[in-house]
Amino acid sequence: MREIKFRAWDKDLKRWTNYSIADDLPRFYDKHTGCWETDREGERFILCQYTGLKNFNGKEIYEGDIVSAVGFFGWIGVAKYFDKNPSFVFEAIDKNYRGSRLSMTQFDRYVKILGNIYENPEMLEEISNDN
Repeated sequence: MREIKFRAWDKDLKRWTNYSIADDLPRFYDKHTGCWETDREGERFILCQYTGLKNFNGKEIYEGDIVSAVGFFGWIGVAKYFDKNPSFVFEAIDKNYRGSRLSMTQFDRYVKILGNIYENPEMLEEISNDN
């Protein structure tokens, strides 16, 4: 069975932070102030779910990770949850495959994590424009 885990991105401080869920309300740790805060409106923090898959060297793949397919020349995509067919997919962002969605299981562990859309937004834009 897949392990259910998340990581939390702090949009204000532009870094990953700790989180907990108490009384069905997510709480986030502000490392700057040393206090736990709530984000009822979802304006400051973004929770990214672990997809249940790891890349070729065992690193966990989360929503928002930018990955390339090892041995599948030129294919680059972003890990996303696809509501229409409830599952995690890789959505291609490179020129040749842009917009196509592939099941993560098609690549098994043969992907390399290049970055993520939060820490590396310039990478996402560069790949989308250059390829």
